[in-house]
Amino acid sequence: MKITFPALFKTDVQKYKFFFIYGNDLVVFERCIIFLNKKFSCSIEEKSEKDILADSGLQRSLFEENEKKSLILVSHVSDKIINHLDQIAEGIYIFTSEKARAQSKLVTYFGSSSRSLAISAYASLLIPAEFEFLAGDLNLSASFKGLLFKAYQNDYMGLLDTLEKIKLYGDVPESMYASFLKSQATEDDLNVLVHGVLLKNLKKVSEQLLMVSPSDIISFLRILTHSFQILYSMMPFKKNPQAIAWQNLPTFVFFKDQPLYQSALSHWSVEQVVSFLEALLKLEYKVKYERLTLSQFSQEIMREISI
Repeated sequence: MKITFPALFKTDVQKYKFFFIYGNDLVVFERCIIFLNKKFSCSIEEKSEKDILADSGLQRSLFEENEKKSLILVSHVSDKIINHLDQIAEGIYIFTSEKARAQSKLVTYFGSSSRSLAISAYASLLIPAEFEFLAGDLNLSASFKGLLFKAYQNDYMGLLDTLEKIKLYGDVPESMYASFLKSQATEDDLNVLVHGVLLKNLKKVSEQLLMVSPSDIISFLRILTHSFQILYSMMPFKKNPQAIAWQNLPTFVFFKDQPLYQSALSHWSVEQVVSFLEALLKLEYKVKYERLTLSQFSQEIMREISI
């Protein structure tokens, strides 16, 4: 069967074993994969076409136990895959090709097979059915849903970030709606957040974290690290903040920020500052290399400043 992307949300995908996504919009590719991933409720395993072709020649043992249903993603496939579909292992397969077009052999095959679904992935605005699918687990008012849909109809990734923030926040009062309709934190937002961390103001930090998007995280971590290096250099003055020789500190502190750092001294010990700086380094590594989600990042920051 062959369908367009919007039709995917009206299709019973459970009856298909193979899904073939083709087209020229990589964000729509991702939207298809996210939809299928949630529908089948199982983790995605990525494999190459070469892996699939090699595995298809292997004979499974009669004594091999049935494995848990898996969703296998195979990107950039060629026509070669067609002749090996009957021999591949159990599971649900998502094949993708950016080069295939409507009249190609791959589209013709997957579009005409009863066990396959071919999905065209071309530019598409967010549709109501997709929005409801993504936001279905959240208890949102009709008015808030309308504002979110309007704000992110052409910004799918921004919507995902915002829904993640809403899950973290919980019930959103009407007075906070505007906070979730901004796509990215400003420099001022990040500075307010840093100030909240320095003063261990948990309420302000939890509110300002809602303004942060994944693209802000590294910038925020580096600003925060710089601020805590300043705080560490001030620790000898912890018992007498008024005696701080600002001009002799290794890093310049703007005069308007000096009262903030003086107040921060009372909230942190030397051991806590050192521990927090170490935690920030680990967090940056996780964000870069372990795909730490925004929710996980926010929880770790809140846990560290609560110590």
